Amino acid sequence: MIDRSTILDLLNKFSNDNEAFSWKMKCTYSDGMGTAVNQIDIIAKSDNRCVGVFTYNITTGKVMICSYRDLKKARSGNIIDVLLDLINYSKGQAIG
Repeated sequence: MIDRSTILDLLNKFSNDNEAFSWKMKCTYSDGMGTAVNQIDIIAKSDNRCVGVFTYNITTGKVMICSYRDLKKARSGNIIDVLLDLINYSKGQAIG
């Protein structure tokens, strides 16, 4: 299982480094038998607009959707790797 605290730490680092953005995470699917999918939304605080979406399997960490500006990752990527890429990508961008 993917370490939830690592995911939360990375999301908090992203929003601390980029104060114009916040995030929210929710479970978007669960079959009650161990398969669950979380969705992370990246929100622009200025207009409360969703600017990024990441969905992943909470057991395997496999990313199913990755959308943030021009950052595109393969569906088979790991959520922790994708969040690290998001942090590095945002360092090279004009955020806002």
